[in-house]
Amino acid sequence: MSKRTRNSPDQPSLGNTYRFFVQTELELNREVVVEDVQLTHQLTKVLRLQVGSHILLLDNSGWEYTVQLITLERRRFVGLVEGRERSAGEPRTHVTLFVGIMRAERFEWVLQKGTELGVAIFVPVASEHGIANAAQDVESRKFERWQRIVREAAEQACRGTLPHITRSIPFVSGCEQAVKSGIAVLLWEGHASVSLRQVIHNTTRTMSQTEAVAPTTPPFSVALMSGPEGGFTSTEVTTAQDYGVIPVTLGRRILRAETAPIVATTAVLYAMGDLE
Repeated sequence: MSKRTRNSPDQPSLGNTYRFFVQTELELNREVVVEDVQLTHQLTKVLRLQVGSHILLLDNSGWEYTVQLITLERRRFVGLVEGRERSAGEPRTHVTLFVGIMRAERFEWVLQKGTELGVAIFVPVASEHGIANAAQDVESRKFERWQRIVREAAEQACRGTLPHITRSIPFVSGCEQAVKSGIAVLLWEGHASVSLRQVIHNTTRTMSQTEAVAPTTPPFSVALMSGPEGGFTSTEVTTAQDYGVIPVTLGRRILRAETAPIVATTAVLYAMGDLE
């Protein structure tokens, strides 16, 4: 179920408003018809909303629309788009999370929490210690479920766009893509010579110097490569380095496969001011 969110002080007072992503064209001051049996059931039977109630609809473009319900039917509802503004829940920092394939329930936890934090793209990566049959879940029966998890988490977290979940790729392909995504680091529990904190510090310092000359510097992008249960092998770490990915440590403690990417994402977004 979608969660409630309070409006910001400069918004019209709508109390606690429900948010929903829809695959429907939205236009200010126009009626919108949403044909979605499950969503209509949620509005009428679960939330007990009535004609005249307000909801927020999102079209995955970064905009959120205030909609007053006009009619509620069994398979669809009609609303009037009364307002539009940019969603405030999207971070400036673009995080791509390359996640070693792990057990489904753990990967689902990463999807949910990563979405809440602001991850833009999730890339499942097949590595040496990954679970072989888990890759099949990514390609088939689990994929629709995971997209639903991401959507519900994005609605709850007041995001304006949905993170993208790619199909699974081999480790080498992950390294190739990661270095194209900006700063690329690999979370490693081995003897990495540099910490994630140092990499972030060096990057933000460089950015501040650049922005002193060019204030319009584009948003910071970072690729985080995180391993499955058992982590990455030393051979994979060497391969990543050959591609330009930086192995980093998160400290002296060994974190679970599902914990490490969330900790790293939090650290990056906090350092970049996206969690203020």
